[in-house]
Amino acid sequence: MEDNNIWKQGESTIIVNGGNPLEDCPTDWDKAREWIDEANEDKETEVKWSFDCGFKLDYDGALLEVASRFYPPKTHSGDTWDGTVTIMLFGHDLIEKKFDCKTLEELKKEVENYVNGFQGKIYNCLK
Repeated sequence: MEDNNIWKQGESTIIVNGGNPLEDCPTDWDKAREWIDEANEDKETEVKWSFDCGFKLDYDGALLEVASRFYPPKTHSGDTWDGTVTIMLFGHDLIEKKFDCKTLEELKKEVENYVNGFQGKIYNCLK
């Protein structure tokens, strides 16, 4: 039996809660996990399938990722902060930029400006 709350507004109908699962809808978490494991097998990206509460289906993950590593000044490695920032798409390296800054504040400013500069570019490309 269906336990639905149904509201009608003009020609629109909103159904909240309840209802009977239709074909292919998991009826328990074991079946949901089995489907998730199979659906995500051999995925090369961080975008993955998952079920949320009530078996709502999600396909979520990061398209872009920023990864960086900077080495502090030391007597055996030099007197500057140096390292790289890598921009990745679906887990694959797209762009790598090297940084070499005398101070930690200079490094912070340059790296943040560089990374933040991608926000507008990406937004405009996808818009």
